[in-house]
Amino acid sequence: MRAYDRHAIEVRHVPGLILMENAGRGAADVLGRLRPLPGLDVVLVCGAGNNGGDGFVVARHLLARGARPHVFLTGSSEQVMGDARVNLDAYIDLGGLFTQIDTEPLLPSLQRALAGAPLVVDAVFGTGLARPIQGLLAAVVGAINEATGLVVALDLPSGLDADTGMPLGVCVRAHHTVTFGHYKVGLFTPEGARLAGQVQAVDLGVPDTIVQHTGQSAELIEEADLRSWISPREANAHKHQVGGVLVLAGSPGKTGAALLAARGALRAGAGLCTLATWPECVPVLEARLPEVMTVPLDPTQLDALLGRQRVVVLGPGLGLDERARAVVERVVLRWEGVTVLDADALAPFAGRPEALASAPGRLILTPHSGEMGRLLGVSAAEVERDRFGAARAVASRGRCTVVLKGARSLIASAGALWINPTGNPALAAAGSGDSLAGIIGALACALQPLRAAAAGVFLHGMAADQWRLRSGADRGLLASEISDEIPALLGSLTAVR
Repeated sequence: MRAYDRHAIEVRHVPGLILMENAGRGAADVLGRLRPLPGLDVVLVCGAGNNGGDGFVVARHLLARGARPHVFLTGSSEQVMGDARVNLDAYIDLGGLFTQIDTEPLLPSLQRALAGAPLVVDAVFGTGLARPIQGLLAAVVGAINEATGLVVALDLPSGLDADTGMPLGVCVRAHHTVTFGHYKVGLFTPEGARLAGQVQAVDLGVPDTIVQHTGQSAELIEEADLRSWISPREANAHKHQVGGVLVLAGSPGKTGAALLAARGALRAGAGLCTLATWPECVPVLEARLPEVMTVPLDPTQLDALLGRQRVVVLGPGLGLDERARAVVERVVLRWEGVTVLDADALAPFAGRPEALASAPGRLILTPHSGEMGRLLGVSAAEVERDRFGAARAVASRGRCTVVLKGARSLIASAGALWINPTGNPALAAAGSGDSLAGIIGALACALQPLRAAAAGVFLHGMAADQWRLRSGADRGLLASEISDEIPALLGSLTAVR
């Protein structure tokens, strides 16, 4: 975004003052949709930089729309320069209420104002923050977090690292974030999503062709992408044509994982699904899902079983013993079809993702942060500190597609990084990942691995969003219910228009 702004100003000759005006006006529009503005008391906490400048523009627009804004500047007015200074002076000269908070003894006046404000705007720090917040500014952030009103952050919650989504010391906890121009990747990590609340981007009044010159860090998956990838089936489609999925999964005590993966594959459109599991598990599974064929998993007969398949889903509940490891390595390192590696199938490659590179382009990995950490030889906490770097690293070293699961799952492959915006806390349920593996496997029968992974993650999250919309709950979703939502979602995407 720094390059984007610089290109707009220096090459396209769009004054920075106009970019700031468009950002602030767009944010004021969002505030007007969140709360009726006439007569509304609004506290705006602004820094001395350009994020504060955006806040001054918002305050002026609120004043013009009948609200009663009160700007608190976290510093001295002499520190405010350039475009931000122009907008601060305009706000003050129009009669806007203004208080300077540049020493600790002045902090209680901010705290009193925040205590009674129904709407609070955080405009202290934006994308320029590169160090932990300390001292008076940390106390200001703490005061914002104690406010009882609706908190809306401008561009980013103050204290959030725009690139990693991790807090730099303390961080504002916002209910909503209005970000400018384009989304920042830090808003799409589990921690960033928690701190940012509902995120909305407002445009800066310049064409998006600028991105062609500046590039981007990642892409956000949208429903329009799935519409372009997933086509209605021809009238003469049959089960062998649309593709079969082989699920190699399950072990004593973990047969549910195998069933959930198989159910996900069938609900997402697999024409056939064969579930191969250890012989002692077959009697348990045969009567549970009549649409699935079950066969005993015999490593000596694996080649014959694989020869009839288009896609393999490997690992859910399979086990971690030597026989499971032998099956995983045989499929991953010697079979030539598309394989979704989930759960136990990831364990044999701990600390050595390069071993996956012998099957370039045909593997889809679906780790959570703990499994990703084991692949890279680091802790789950280290993965969470830089999810984007971790996903890129495994995708590059393993020459594969990687789905790093979590709030705002990431999909990475060589040269691509996509972010999934769908899903909610109801997905924090046992078996959710098993269903996802099956869904991706079915989609991989028709789509190349990167798109299959992206579409599967999007649909999986969308299913949870639909369930939450009906139930009003953020918990209690069963993993099997996720799969059962998929046909209707696919129908809405492929309906003739």
